[in-house]
Amino acid sequence: MNRILRNVALLSVAGFSLVGSASAFGKATGSGATFPAIAYQTWCSDSGLCSYTPVGSGSGIKALAAKTVDFGGSDVIMTDAQVATYGGAKVTYIPTLYGAISVPLNVTGVTGNNVKLDGSVVGDIFSGDITAWNDPKIAKTNKGIAFPAGPITVCVRSDASGTSGNFSNYLSKVSASYKKKVSSGGQNQTPAWTAPLVLKSSGNAGVANCVKSNNNSIGYVDLGDAMRAGLTIGVVAVGQNRIVPGKGRVMQYVLPSTKTIQLGGTPTAAQTVKIKAGDLKIDLTASPNSGAYPITTTTFILVRAGMPNNGAVSQVLSYFLGKTAQSKLESLGFVALSGQLRTGANKALGNLS
Repeated sequence: MNRILRNVALLSVAGFSLVGSASAFGKATGSGATFPAIAYQTWCSDSGLCSYTPVGSGSGIKALAAKTVDFGGSDVIMTDAQVATYGGAKVTYIPTLYGAISVPLNVTGVTGNNVKLDGSVVGDIFSGDITAWNDPKIAKTNKGIAFPAGPITVCVRSDASGTSGNFSNYLSKVSASYKKKVSSGGQNQTPAWTAPLVLKSSGNAGVANCVKSNNNSIGYVDLGDAMRAGLTIGVVAVGQNRIVPGKGRVMQYVLPSTKTIQLGGTPTAAQTVKIKAGDLKIDLTASPNSGAYPITTTTFILVRAGMPNNGAVSQVLSYFLGKTAQSKLESLGFVALSGQLRTGANKALGNLS
């Protein structure tokens, strides 16, 4: 098992939890995405500079628009409708970490992290084109694994979610069925799921618990929450066609790990140009980089111009992007920012002052 999975599993066994503990420390208040919640709450607790409430990206965007928090957490870029609720106020996006949306499953009689699913097959499951575990498309890439004939239970988010947005964005790129039936593209925070057997839960932890509690199920969850839920034996190796030097175009099946998330977080040449120009709102899903985990994402702190506590928010972000905080990410199921995106994040932070 890779190092991230081992470390997070150890935290789970030790009963490590900071949910709800940060509120006693806060000088700046934030709310939003559940994807990075354990990191933000850990950093707030360690620094004593902030508190963070995980309520989903959509709710965090609403809270910052209503000025009931000092900063918002979001895994997605705001829609035009969400932007309109800010009344023209400038909002700065500052990335904080790299993460992976894992695809955990809980299938009767299937154990081990050796299940391989093409991205297109994952999309077909969530669109309802594939409804049973013994479907030939699943069996084709998993020879020797005896899948049951039972129906697939699909665990999804009930709230407006950045994790849903990035997962849906990825699936719309790789699955024609998903793009046609569920979402035509972009970071859809509330996909209209068309699978026949769907269970909805709030937050990443809720989806992880849904998978854990239901036989023959599959879901999408940030890697850290999947591991803390004890789903270490059922994370899918996601397949994507890539050009590999010396081999040409091949299908690579990749598990999330420190190395594969770092590769997924490495911007393309076009994205690097965008970052250098000061636009950090990049889409890392379906990276063309060989060996990259296909559903790698970043997440953002949103800072609204003109807020009275923005000095405190700048202090918070300075800590979040610093060496001490970033060095703790791997033990929590994430990867530190690196390269051009880290440079861009620090530059954006400097421009807030």
